[in-house]
Amino acid sequence: MKNHCGVMLLVLMSLGCEQTSSVKTPASVASSSAAVAQPPIKVTPIKPVRKTLVRMVEQPGQVEAFEEAPLFAKVTGYVRKLYVDLGAKVTGPKYDSTGKQSAPGQVLCELAIPELNEEHAQKLALIEQAEANVQQAVSGIQVAEATVASAHAKVAESEAAAERDQAVYDRWKSEAARVAELVKSGSLSQKVSDETSSQLQAADADRRQTAAKVRSATAMTYEAKALVEKAKSDHVAARARLKVATADAERTKTMLDYTLIRAPFDGRIGARHIHIGHLVRAAAGGNDSPLLIVVGIDKVRVKVDVPEADAVLIQDGCHATVRVPSSPGTSFPGKVARSGWSLDPATRTLRVEIDVDNVSGTLRQGMYVTSELKAAVRENVLALPRASVLTMDKVTFCHVIDTTGKVSRAPVRLGIQSGAEVEIQSGLTGDEHVIGANSAAFKEGQMVEVVPPLPTPAK
Repeated sequence: MKNHCGVMLLVLMSLGCEQTSSVKTPASVASSSAAVAQPPIKVTPIKPVRKTLVRMVEQPGQVEAFEEAPLFAKVTGYVRKLYVDLGAKVTGPKYDSTGKQSAPGQVLCELAIPELNEEHAQKLALIEQAEANVQQAVSGIQVAEATVASAHAKVAESEAAAERDQAVYDRWKSEAARVAELVKSGSLSQKVSDETSSQLQAADADRRQTAAKVRSATAMTYEAKALVEKAKSDHVAARARLKVATADAERTKTMLDYTLIRAPFDGRIGARHIHIGHLVRAAAGGNDSPLLIVVGIDKVRVKVDVPEADAVLIQDGCHATVRVPSSPGTSFPGKVARSGWSLDPATRTLRVEIDVDNVSGTLRQGMYVTSELKAAVRENVLALPRASVLTMDKVTFCHVIDTTGKVSRAPVRLGIQSGAEVEIQSGLTGDEHVIGANSAAFKEGQMVEVVPPLPTPAK
């Protein structure tokens, strides 16, 4: 009996639940009716506009000197004089139209090196000694050449004497032969023959003596010529020693020139690390401190780091405007002169340098500035507000409305962005009606009411 009552109870409870779930309350009915009866959203679309877009990139920057030269000592010495101080204007070397230096740079500092002065004086004395040796060698050549001429004269004299003695010998030889014939015939005595033979022998001796003198004079000629060659070699050696002495003196003179620290270009003294009396040593690199630092001021470099998104747009020659936040209303025109081309892997930025004329000296090294770069100019392109373009699932698109009021997606390819507008490179023709505001609130296929209504296409 108890089991039967339980089954009946379960059946009644299930029937009650089904009736409850199938009954709709007045509130739910009203809500459903409202959803069905809700009118389409009113939308005022826009059209893409053809215009010129300019992409401006504004980034902070820092002013640096166009040229900066740390000046070190080339030689070791004491600071004798210091002609400039911190911030002083200095002038560099001047050049003529051919590029030849017409005037040296301004002397900024003078070092004292007494031992170098003495060494230079010694080198000058060695030059004088070498010049005297050259002159002595020239005189030796002249003496040797005179000796050659004298030897040639001796040879000529000896040869003339030899010819004379040969003639005497030939005469006495002929006479001796004639006398010998006469002695044989008995016409002359033997005594006359003996005297003739003695004269012939004397003539022969004179002839042989003169021949020896000719040979001796000829040998003296060769010796004199050798002396000329030796004198010429001595002259060459003396001139070489003079060149060495001159070069050595020029070296010490150059070292003395290093005692004058000159301005390498027009500018100002950006730093000074010396005083009169300081001992400065020849720079060996490493951590040596410069004596002075000269910075150029007539032109400055403004260094700017451009983000990766705009880096590809920056080209040499881009127009730029530099502004000084500490001096409102002050701006300087310039151009992008150079860039690092590669991006910094740590910051993903491109280092760009803008050259700016600074004859007035307003811009100073280390100043914080802002720069506005004209990165790109696109003429006669389609443009839309950036807010009307969406990106979803790696697809860039905008919502367009057809003549029936239906919303659809139109994939587009974007170009540069200029302020609140963006370039439409492809995807639109310019005749489309685009949802320009709150585009993310609409969905593809949604029906909207265009205000004012779109014109009905002609049949």
